[in-house]
Amino acid sequence: MDITKITRRHNDAGAPSGYSDSENHLDYFRICGGVQWPYKGSPGFLVLAGEQVRNLKSGDPSKFYGLAESEHRKNDDMLSKCVELSTIVDTWYSNMIPEAQRVALHQFNLGQEQKHLTAIQLTNVPMLSEAGDAAQLFRYAEAELDQRTSEGRKTVFLGECARVQAALQRVPEEWDSAKDILNLPEVTALYYVLGAMFRLPYGIPSREAGRAETEYDIFNPPWEKKKD
Repeated sequence: MDITKITRRHNDAGAPSGYSDSENHLDYFRICGGVQWPYKGSPGFLVLAGEQVRNLKSGDPSKFYGLAESEHRKNDDMLSKCVELSTIVDTWYSNMIPEAQRVALHQFNLGQEQKHLTAIQLTNVPMLSEAGDAAQLFRYAEAELDQRTSEGRKTVFLGECARVQAALQRVPEEWDSAKDILNLPEVTALYYVLGAMFRLPYGIPSREAGRAETEYDIFNPPWEKKKD
């Protein structure tokens, strides 16, 4: 699949309203990415998924498509790929609770700022424990994916993600902890993005014209901002 064939669409008010895929003749409400950081010798991995546009009043089930996948051995290479794809990605989902990941992202964005280049923001996936354990999310994503790929009810299509499909076959039938999934970076990235998209359903966006993105403040990164 040629990911460059995907372009952003806008509504009558000029606000972003999804994406068009001219190669596959599909429109998407949203495109999100899952980011698994390099972990104990395993490479990092990215997965992009899009939710197909449908009539929201029809009651038809959501359809999700795997759009791209990529492996990266170094944090900066992985984050640079996120920047490259940022024009067609609404949200990057990952696990940003571990200190090492927060520091790596901050240092990368600091370098981007100094070079007057685009910074990247990653959002914590839902259902994480306070310690950052993702076992609950992984179990949720696994159960949802099993249901949404069952015969006669298939609404998730991963044809563009061959490595992810192969890795899914290696998931233990009964795994004990999040580490069993983290050892499969392709599956981890997929569970991050689809788990988040399943858990946080698409909502109708505002009709107001889009606002410019807030500049990344290198001295006050997103994870250090306090809530009012």
